[in-house]
Amino acid sequence: SLPAIVTIGLSLGAKTLATKNMIVKSLPATESLGAATIICSDKTGTLTKNEMTVTKMYVNNEVIDVRGAGYEPVGTFTTENNPTNLTHLTKFFHISTLCNNSSLQKVRGVWELLGDPTEGSLLVAAKKAGYDREQLLQRSPVIDELPFDSDRKRMTVIVSSKQTRKKEAYVKGAPDIVVQRCTHHLVNGKRTRLTQEERKNILTMNNMFAENALRVLALAYRELPTKYNEATTEENLTFVGLAGMIDPPREGVKEAVLRCQEAGIKVLVITGDHALTAKAVAEKLNLFREGDSVLTGKEIEKMSDLQLEKAIAKVKIIARTQPIQKKRIVNILQKQGHVVAMTGDGVNDAPALKKADIGIAMGKKGTDVAKEVAKGILVDDHFATIVNAIAEGRNIYDKILKATRYLLSCNTGEIVAVFLAIVLRFPLPLLPLQLLLMNLLTDGLPALALSTEPQEQDVMRRPPRSPHSQPLSRSLVIVILMFGLVMGIGTLAVFAAYLPQGEAKARTMAFTTLVIFEMFAVIGSRSLQPFKSLNVFSNPWMVTAITSSVLIQLALIYFAPLQVIFATVSLSLADWFPILGVSLIGWIVMELSKFAVKAKAL
Repeated sequence: SLPAIVTIGLSLGAKTLATKNMIVKSLPATESLGAATIICSDKTGTLTKNEMTVTKMYVNNEVIDVRGAGYEPVGTFTTENNPTNLTHLTKFFHISTLCNNSSLQKVRGVWELLGDPTEGSLLVAAKKAGYDREQLLQRSPVIDELPFDSDRKRMTVIVSSKQTRKKEAYVKGAPDIVVQRCTHHLVNGKRTRLTQEERKNILTMNNMFAENALRVLALAYRELPTKYNEATTEENLTFVGLAGMIDPPREGVKEAVLRCQEAGIKVLVITGDHALTAKAVAEKLNLFREGDSVLTGKEIEKMSDLQLEKAIAKVKIIARTQPIQKKRIVNILQKQGHVVAMTGDGVNDAPALKKADIGIAMGKKGTDVAKEVAKGILVDDHFATIVNAIAEGRNIYDKILKATRYLLSCNTGEIVAVFLAIVLRFPLPLLPLQLLLMNLLTDGLPALALSTEPQEQDVMRRPPRSPHSQPLSRSLVIVILMFGLVMGIGTLAVFAAYLPQGEAKARTMAFTTLVIFEMFAVIGSRSLQPFKSLNVFSNPWMVTAITSSVLIQLALIYFAPLQVIFATVSLSLADWFPILGVSLIGWIVMELSKFAVKAKAL
């Protein structure tokens, strides 16, 4: 029955994970989750809400505070607590509105966003200032687009003004990338040469925004000549401004991070965002502490594998990464003996998801390619769900081991009883039909019930088990053999004591002793902690299984038609005392054995 028990245990685990918003695509993955030693997590949408709101702008060499929350386009623009003159912000809002694929609409009195939250926040900010996307598109339609990708880290659209007949390229993207391509600066509507000092000031302001946990985008433009090509569209740009948007941490993530730390699981944030932004968010979540370090994608490119192996132990954030680098990171971590859980959503994340021990695709924003290669799908894109799934994976592994120890211990006891009887030239203490019944029902049902056992309270307070450890460790095998010897010898002793009263009586006593041994053994197998007090009714399936097994045994002993089939006889009340006394020894041995087998080894 062991293969069936393991399969059913994994299936029940997969069902439980599905109810907790983690869909696994293969049964072994349910148990693999529990072995994770490191989680490589995206930041946006996983650790944070992915609900962007523009709160800061840097335009015309001054910082503008933007008020208003959510997607409702109502708010104010102030500079040093004074209302801002929006006259010279036209180009900024044109770019933020037209270099954009999101849309904002009011449904039943509530403003809703369709599209990427980052683009949506720019759209909302522009609408707060009175700029409507549809109206702008009528005057300056978008005629071409260079979509955002993780390598270029920018997006460009070509707009054609119906009034001036001119074409312009509107660009938004990572400030450090966009500013490199800028030769001019737009200040109060005038285009001037961008000096090195101004370039330095822009990047300093970008860092200041990032240090306050803001995600920052740079906006720029270029007037295009009559003839232009894609290769030169994003050259010689004019810098317009920075938009800083807040993406608050998701509820429950801070607590989930604490659970990871207690469980000995490292969390590594891998993001395309600015290093300072990622660091600020990580500090809010207690993910980044003194002594931890940050790497960037550019730094990783310059490192050899050996250098990266040495550095990555203290790294908590890898910023400005390219998806192709994720696979290299997974390789390094696996070389160090880690079991890697990796999240991803894009097409380019597929190689890393496939390479990781547990690739997890985002359910909401994940692409079909990412979901196809991943072993799990995170339905709600929430980091806390990953941690809950790891806890359930550990519980699944615990339950499989509990069932395995229980079944192998009981079967060893049956073998020892029969084997010793043959060696000592006793009559057989059990008939084949009795053994068959025990294996199918009286020990099979409780073993199944172990598959529904609730989590141990310390399941996330243990360090991860070694990926090289064997489920049947040497100490566990010794425990199984020790229990089997006690069970077998105890059963044979009862059989020998009652043999003078006839083989039928002695065999019934031995048969019943084995069954009660198994009931005490399954009670002891419910927890990995020795002599732990458990609520009897915390697992109703276990109560049902034990009750059913005992009732079946009573029917075999006292129901005449079954007595004939199974060669049993009725027992008196006095006969039950040696049965219970000897069987109780088995429970004591089961509990004492837990001191020998540490929870982390299980």
